[in-house]
Amino acid sequence: MTSFYHRVRQVFNGTSAINAKIKYIIMGISIALIHFFFTIAFYFFHVTLLFYYNMAITVFYSYLSAVVVKKERYESIFILAFVEILFHSSMASILLGWNWGFMIYTMALIPVSFYLTYTLPYFKGSVFAPITASAIVCICYIAIRAVTNNILPVYGGGRPQGLSTFFYYFNTMVALGMQIFCSILFALEIRHMKRQLEEENRTLGEIASHDPLTHLLNRRSMNTYLKSALENGVGRGQPFCLILADIDNFKNVNDTYGHDCGDEVLIAVAEVISGNVREEDHVCRWGGEEILILLQADLETAVQAANRIRREIAGTIVKYKEKEVSVTITMGISRYMQGETIRSMMDEADRNLYYGKKHGKNQVVTSDSNSDAE
Repeated sequence: MTSFYHRVRQVFNGTSAINAKIKYIIMGISIALIHFFFTIAFYFFHVTLLFYYNMAITVFYSYLSAVVVKKERYESIFILAFVEILFHSSMASILLGWNWGFMIYTMALIPVSFYLTYTLPYFKGSVFAPITASAIVCICYIAIRAVTNNILPVYGGGRPQGLSTFFYYFNTMVALGMQIFCSILFALEIRHMKRQLEEENRTLGEIASHDPLTHLLNRRSMNTYLKSALENGVGRGQPFCLILADIDNFKNVNDTYGHDCGDEVLIAVAEVISGNVREEDHVCRWGGEEILILLQADLETAVQAANRIRREIAGTIVKYKEKEVSVTITMGISRYMQGETIRSMMDEADRNLYYGKKHGKNQVVTSDSNSDAE
């Protein structure tokens, strides 16, 4: 019961699709029950032809629900049900009279046809099928109206007074119920499709803005954040620093263990760095084994963060094919000062990184001091 409740809740939230089999089974059973009601009613009121017809159609819809739905032949169910409802409404109106309200079902077929054909893959979202179905309904509606105006009902007499009025209201309520039910389903289908589209857009955005291996930002998306940081620095005086990091002896890792191992090392390093920055900071795979970090902080905070990352990476063991691989990282830092550009800050960070590489590696270097490595 709890599982069913959660399933229904997911459908209404748009996080889960409506199960097509369940939907068509419910529709089939519902129509079968309506025809079963007509079977009983026409038996008691001696409408022989409609009694036998509805009895047969009750079995027919029961078969559709039990057998055809399991075969997932939904377009066949739609077409058969459309023809049957149109035929039954027309026949009942001719036999009993227009004022019994059976032709109201045909009007309900128009929105239902648009909904079902839109959601059936067979029709591929084409509007030709529902427009054609709507035209057939309109022609049939007008034709039956003209016929009933010019002939007397076959079963016109001997019925209890007010019976036609009862059936008119009953048929109206059922037809409106069909439209309301399908409208709710249509709204839920659209909500789910909207959620799917949003999820796909997020995935595409992730692919377009992130490195596929490390899931860090790529250079194109990082440039957007760099530009924004510079604008805030110029306009508001907001401090920020750039940290250019490079994995030490990374070529040796690739040459010794292979590029797959190198990829695992890159992923591990990216995870350590991402886990040590705040939400407002940004990390980018700048190129190869170089990683660029944008910290919304002053130089002292940037140095502390960089050293924390450096120490954690030095203590990280990457397991690859029963081998244990460890690496270190060297970082060059630049801070924003009035008149700086992103290009000049990158050049400064690159010079500091180069200095660290030449003087022992596994260290953090700023322009203020040759090395802050511990």
